[in-house]
Amino acid sequence: MPPLVRLLPPPPTSPAPDAPLIIDCHTHLNRYEHDQPPTAAERLEQLRATMARHGVSHALVLTSYTVNDNRPSIDEVLHLVEGDGRFSVVAGVNYEQLGKQQLRYLRTLLEEQRVRALKLYPGYQRFDVRHRRLHPLYEMAGACGVPVMVHTGDTFAHTAKVRYTHPLVFDEVAVDFRLTSFVLCHMGNPWFVDAMEVVYKNENLYGDISGLTLGAFEPRYERLVLQKLNDAIAFINDPGKLMFGTDWPISDMGSYLEFAGKLDTTPAERDGLLWHNAARLFRVPEAPPEERPDVLAP
Repeated sequence: MPPLVRLLPPPPTSPAPDAPLIIDCHTHLNRYEHDQPPTAAERLEQLRATMARHGVSHALVLTSYTVNDNRPSIDEVLHLVEGDGRFSVVAGVNYEQLGKQQLRYLRTLLEEQRVRALKLYPGYQRFDVRHRRLHPLYEMAGACGVPVMVHTGDTFAHTAKVRYTHPLVFDEVAVDFRLTSFVLCHMGNPWFVDAMEVVYKNENLYGDISGLTLGAFEPRYERLVLQKLNDAIAFINDPGKLMFGTDWPISDMGSYLEFAGKLDTTPAERDGLLWHNAARLFRVPEAPPEERPDVLAP
């Protein structure tokens, strides 16, 4: 396999101070409930409307590790969002089929700059993220300058096994693959203490705060998670480490923005959380002025 080169564009410049950006780094076009629209195209329109309603400028759409009537493929999602600068695509990786053929396919997507990251689903697919089968994937991502997003913590499906999703094992992965960036999705919920330690310790580890609730936040649970995330923010003490994400449609976008607004952050941490860190890590193109929202949150 010939050497890979970094093909992604340089990080975006900062927006004008009167034109705030919000990037949701974790959304899906999957159908999770029967009352959700039956086609991916309809769900995309629903996502567009939700983003417009809440002033979200850009969303990363994560595809699944499997393809079926409720889980659109990478190619289908790429086709649906083609030409719409409000979306970037993250390619879901099927661990059980990970071999030369899938690696070639993913490599092509990266070289053509069609996807901005890769996503692993341990727990749902029962594998150890330290397994040597994943080493070529980590090396490829590092060579291409794209992050690897990984599910951590609690799972949406009761059939998943959470022993594969504990964030502490990522210390070993981050140390062994220093040139690759990793994102701990969901900040290891409920293992926030372990997640904040490995994110603090390793310069190539980041966290997103997506998927901490089903639907909208309930007041008592919101108080619990706010305290845990505030502890993580204070411990990490680095505005460049955490990113806003919702896990839409599993979590309510409006409720999530209100939740993020209650976090105890400095101005730099708030900017990093809501847009700057995702823009830098995923090389999200800066939105034209006419596409930027007029408000930061509802």
